[in-house]
Amino acid sequence: MERQKRNSVKWESGQHVRRPDQKNRWSTGEQAVFLYLLIVFILVSIHMDRGNAPAAPDSIPMSENWTMKAGEVVSLSELPVGSLDLVTDVSGLNLRRRSLCLKSIDTQFDVYADGQRIYSYHPTIPKRLGASYGMYVHTIALPKDITSLTLRLEPVFPETPAALNDVVIEEGTEYVRALFKSNLWAFVLSSVILLIGLLFLTVGVFGKILMYTAGLDFVSFGVFCVLIGFTGFNDTLLLQVLTGHPALIRVITYVCLIFLPYPALSFFASATGNRRAFPVPASLVLCLANFGLQVFLTHRGISDYYYLVYISHVHIALAFLAAALLLVRAIYRHTIQKELLRSLIIGISACAIGGGLDIGRYYSLQSYGFTGYTRLGMLVFTLMMGFYLFHEQTRSLKLKQRENSLLISEITTAFAKVIDMKDSYTNGHSFRVAQYTSMLAKELGYDDETVERYYRIALLHDVGKIGIPKAVLNKPGKLTDEEFEIMKTHTTAGAEIISRAIDMVSEGSSGYLKEAKNLAHYHHEKWNGQGYPTGLSGEDIPLSARIMAVADVFDALVSTRSYKKGFPFEKAIAIIEESSGSHFDPKIAGAFLNAKDKAKEIADSHAEDVTSLL
Repeated sequence: MERQKRNSVKWESGQHVRRPDQKNRWSTGEQAVFLYLLIVFILVSIHMDRGNAPAAPDSIPMSENWTMKAGEVVSLSELPVGSLDLVTDVSGLNLRRRSLCLKSIDTQFDVYADGQRIYSYHPTIPKRLGASYGMYVHTIALPKDITSLTLRLEPVFPETPAALNDVVIEEGTEYVRALFKSNLWAFVLSSVILLIGLLFLTVGVFGKILMYTAGLDFVSFGVFCVLIGFTGFNDTLLLQVLTGHPALIRVITYVCLIFLPYPALSFFASATGNRRAFPVPASLVLCLANFGLQVFLTHRGISDYYYLVYISHVHIALAFLAAALLLVRAIYRHTIQKELLRSLIIGISACAIGGGLDIGRYYSLQSYGFTGYTRLGMLVFTLMMGFYLFHEQTRSLKLKQRENSLLISEITTAFAKVIDMKDSYTNGHSFRVAQYTSMLAKELGYDDETVERYYRIALLHDVGKIGIPKAVLNKPGKLTDEEFEIMKTHTTAGAEIISRAIDMVSEGSSGYLKEAKNLAHYHHEKWNGQGYPTGLSGEDIPLSARIMAVADVFDALVSTRSYKKGFPFEKAIAIIEESSGSHFDPKIAGAFLNAKDKAKEIADSHAEDVTSLL
C-alpha cells in the first residue's frame, strides 16, 4: 500500500510527466495510422469487389425491341410524348422464378402477360403532394409460360414522355440488391453529411460557449447539412422503397430545396461578421414566400412542384451570389480571419460548382433528381469547416495555455517575494534556488517548457514558511530542538497551502500546482531516507524534489544566514560532492557538479547585487 502511495506521489510530482506525454502522442499517431490503413483497405476492397462482381445470373435486358400499335419498333430510353401501348416477344426466354424489374419515373402503367393484366401502378397521391410521385422501383413476378408482354404507359405529365429505366428480367431480390449496391456510395455520402449536420445542430443547441468562441452559427450550418443530406437520399431510392410513399419523399425533397438558401446565407452572415446583413432576412422571406406559393399552386391544381422547382434553383443561385458578396465585404472590411476565409472560399466554391453541375444536368440531360456533385461539394465544405474548427480550437488552447502560464508566472513570483520578505536573512533565496533548479533541469536534458516549469514551482518551495513565527525564522543563533521541529513544519504547511490553491482552480490549470505541492512537501527528504517530513528514500522521492534539494542546499551553503557566514564556492561544491549518495541523488549531484561553472555565475551575480545594495 505504501509502495502504491509512493508511486502515486512520483507520478503526480512530474517525475514521469514527459514520458506519458510522449507515449500519448505516439499512441495517437499509431491509432491515426491504423485508422487510415483500415479506411484505405475497405475502400480498395469495395472498389475491387465492384469492379470484379459478376453479372446477375439470367439477367435479360428489356429496354429494346418494343413495338408500338403502328408497328414501329422503339426503345424504352427514347419514347415519344404521350400515352403508349408497347408489346415485346418473350417466347423462348427462361421466365421461371423471374420478374420484370424496372424503375418508373412519374409514369403510371399496367403490365399484361399474354393479354392478362398482371400488374398495375396508378398511385393515389393527395392533392397537397401534387401529381408527381417521383421515382419508384418495381419487381413484377412473371408467369413462366407466356409469349408476350404488353406495357400500357401513361405519363403523369402529358407533355413529357413516359420514363422507365433499367428494365430487365431477372430475380427480383437480386435486382433490388444490385440497385442498392450501385447506390451505396450515394447513401453513405448522404448519411455522412446528415450525421455531420446533426452533430453541428447538437453543438449549436447545447454548446453555446463553443459556438460563441468559434464565432459561427452552428445551428444554421447543421440545418444546411441536414437539408443537403436528405435531398441526397432521394437519389438512392432507399426511403422510397422502405416507406412505400415515393410521392411524400419527393415532396420533402422539393421542400428541402425551397428552404436551403436561408440557413446557408445565415451561416455565411455569421462567419463574415454580418449577422444583420440584409440578404439574410430577405432570403427567409423569399423561402417562406416560395414555400407558400408552391404549396398553394400545387394544392389548387394550378401547377406542381415539378414545374416550380426552377424557382428554388434561382433562389439557390441568388443565395450563392449573396454569400460571395458577404465574403467580399468581409475581406474589404477585414472582419474575418484568414483561416476561416480560406475555408469558406474553398467550401462555397465546391458547393457552387457541385450545385451548378447538378442543376445543369437536370435541365440539359433531364438527369432526374441527381445531386451527387452537390453532395461532394458539401462534403468538401464540411471538411474545410472541420479543419478550421480544429485549427481554431488548437489556437484557442494555445492562447489559454499562454494565459495560464503568464498567470502562474505572476502568482509564483508574487509568492516568492512575500516569502523572502518575511525571512530577511534569506532575502532572494527563492529566486536563487529557482535559478539553480532550472539550471539543473537543463543539464539533465529537459526541454525548455519543463525547465521553465521547474523554475516556477521552485519559487514556491518555501511557501510554508509564511506560517513560521518570525522569532524562529529570523533567530540569529542555532535553533533549539523545539524550534527546529516548528521549522520542519514548513514542508507540510506548504503542501497544505498549495492544496487549497489546487481546489480553487480548474483541473486543466492545476498541473503546475500539483507538482509544486509535492516539491514543497518533499524537498527536505534525503536519498538515504533520513530527511523529513516522511523519511522517503531513493527514487521514491519525487524527481522534482530531488533536483531542488541540491539547489536548496547549495544556496544555503553559499549564503550568509542569521546563524552563519556563507561558505566559499569551492567548499560548497566539495560538500555537494561528499553528500552524493547520502543526502542527494548521485545522478543529480553529478549533473550539478558538471554545471558548477554556471552555478558560480549565478552565485556571483547575486553577490554583486547584494554588494550594490550595500
